Amino acid sequence: MTLQSLRNAGLKSLAGMVLLGAVASVTQAGCMQPPSRTARLTEAAREMNLAARFGRMDLAAEHAASGAKGHFLRRRAQWGNDIRVVDVELSGLSLKDDTNAVVQVDVAWTRMDEGQLRTTRVGQQWQDREGAWRLVREKRIAGDFGLFGEAVEDVQTKPHGDVHFPTKVIR
Repeated sequence: MTLQSLRNAGLKSLAGMVLLGAVASVTQAGCMQPPSRTARLTEAAREMNLAARFGRMDLAAEHAASGAKGHFLRRRAQWGNDIRVVDVELSGLSLKDDTNAVVQVDVAWTRMDEGQLRTTRVGQQWQDREGAWRLVREKRIAGDFGLFGEAVEDVQTKPHGDVHFPTKVIR
């Protein structure tokens, strides 16, 4: 190798290093973008509903708007006592505009005194207030009543007679 070829190789590797550094800085800048509105809403709704599902009402209430916290806590007062929430799942999300959205949540639950699994779909209205999504109101859209302490008729099933065929003994 000649001195000139060593110099050329050094310049090429220096140019390669500069190019590699430029590419790395551009790709790093792309990774540092803040989350989108939809991503922030999804995260807030998931955090709130999972915290409520596991009985962490203190954490869940942080995601409710200041005027809605009392109502939020009253509606979930029976959770963990008379009602056991088995699962929550975000089933839909739609942005109305830049600051308002509706999130649909499917809640699977049972009453502690019975073993029947019930499901309720809840529509939650959220608002983006100063960069943080807050729950402002919610209502039952479909499914079983009673998740939020609504008065429900306690239907006792009457025991029915024996439904087996009569037994004949052959001797």
